[in-house]
Amino acid sequence: MRLYWEIARRSFQRATTYRTAYIAGLLTNAFFGALISFVYIAVYQGRGEVAGFSVRDAVSYVWMTQALISIGAAWIAPDLERTIRSGDVVTDLSRPWSFYGYWVSQALGERLFNLLIRGSLTYLIGVLYFRAFVPDVATLVAALPALLLATLLAFAYGFLINLAAFWMFDTTGLMLLANFMMSFFSGFLLPLAFFPEPLATIANYLPFRAITSVAAQAFLGQLSGGALIEAYLLQIFWAIVLIGAGQLLLRAAMRRVVIQGG
Repeated sequence: MRLYWEIARRSFQRATTYRTAYIAGLLTNAFFGALISFVYIAVYQGRGEVAGFSVRDAVSYVWMTQALISIGAAWIAPDLERTIRSGDVVTDLSRPWSFYGYWVSQALGERLFNLLIRGSLTYLIGVLYFRAFVPDVATLVAALPALLLATLLAFAYGFLINLAAFWMFDTTGLMLLANFMMSFFSGFLLPLAFFPEPLATIANYLPFRAITSVAAQAFLGQLSGGALIEAYLLQIFWAIVLIGAGQLLLRAAMRRVVIQGG
């Protein structure tokens, strides 16, 4: 465990060096957060609530989902796919460690920094300019497990898609489809409460809402008591499923890799 802790720690430290990229990302999140917020404000004119969401709930949800981009809740990072294309993956596979453990530790270290800096500053803009919801200490503490599990789920899903590069010459189309599925059915583009049937039912049976919707609702205080426990269990269930599927697919991929002398 010390090895993976050190990998995560160094990944966290390395992330602190990309200041320009984080500023650019923060400004991008702020732009789209403001744009979508203005759309909701216009839509809610003369209305009280829509599907249980007030205008403040909807605007707060927008800024929270923009903040969750920092943990990979909107699209998949193709880092592993690049190492497969370049052949560098062979070096990682030959080292005396868990290949999955290496990648998950590296991702968690970087994404934790993203959440603490880019994610929190993005949401702060929503609080300052759009009166987004500010959780109390109890709500924030209750939301932390959901945020950490969402980070793990986003990585596990992305890992599965990246592994397709072992079998496919070009994963561009698959990446686009996978990103769309996650963005749409996770509630990133639109709260799942706004979905009509049968889309709402389909979304409830997919793992994506455990990534974005659950984390956002927990942070905004929309889940409590038994509903919050049920949300944790849902995330844990999908974490087990996606991590297990990733391990099985990795075993199949390793049978396709031939390392000289090993």
